[in-house]
Amino acid sequence: MRKSSMALLATLTLVWFALPAVSAEAQPADAPAAAPPDSKESEAAKPDQAPPANTAPMTGKRKRERLSVELARQGEAELRKSVRVFQQRYLLKAGRVELLLGGGTTIGDPLVNHLSADAGLLFHINEEWAVGGWGSKPFGEANETFLAIQRDFGLFPERSFIQGMGFAEVQWSPVFGKFSSFGVAVLQMDAYLLAGAGALRTTIGEDIKPAGQIGAGLRIHLLRALTLSFEIRDIVFQESFKLGDRMMQHLFGGVRIGLWIPPTVQYRYQR
Repeated sequence: MRKSSMALLATLTLVWFALPAVSAEAQPADAPAAAPPDSKESEAAKPDQAPPANTAPMTGKRKRERLSVELARQGEAELRKSVRVFQQRYLLKAGRVELLLGGGTTIGDPLVNHLSADAGLLFHINEEWAVGGWGSKPFGEANETFLAIQRDFGLFPERSFIQGMGFAEVQWSPVFGKFSSFGVAVLQMDAYLLAGAGALRTTIGEDIKPAGQIGAGLRIHLLRALTLSFEIRDIVFQESFKLGDRMMQHLFGGVRIGLWIPPTVQYRYQR
């Protein structure tokens, strides 16, 4: 009885130790064993699977790159705010001569009209001041008001027409600027004041009469060698009529083309 009990106990012990081995052998042959989460085999098992872009941890290199881009953007914005760009002047006038050709007409004269052909020279001392002279050949005629006085009242007043005049003058240009011409080009301009003294001759008498002038103008620089000027000149002189001397005033408006000598300009400091 004791021997049979000992045999039964030995049999149960062998069965207990044999169960794990049988369970392991029961698994399919092609099923790989589960690898630990931290093992290299687990990483190699899924080579094509990448973590989502939004949830992937940012490495130190990527952080440095992103920070560099942000700093570069901020630095460029601050640089644009602090830097002021001054363009070179399109045309320099200092030390150059301007040859002027043009003409004009009287404005608002009640009795006579004058058309004139003008020519002149200006030497530009610097960008603001210039000195020179000009001469003009006016062509005068009586207007309709003058003829109506003769016709309606039988009166024949004396007529004073300017036959020729010449002036020395000084120009001062305190205003400089530029504007866009209908989106085609950006033109530079300067506005100036002028004053001068000279002499003229009229149809009354043979004497040369002293005269003075003041005026203003706007000079537009079309090209480096070409300008277009619009001017108003107020010319004052004393005329000797039969009934006595009288101060005469003629307001001329005109247009002049300017040709620069030399035609090009040399900048001291290039761009």
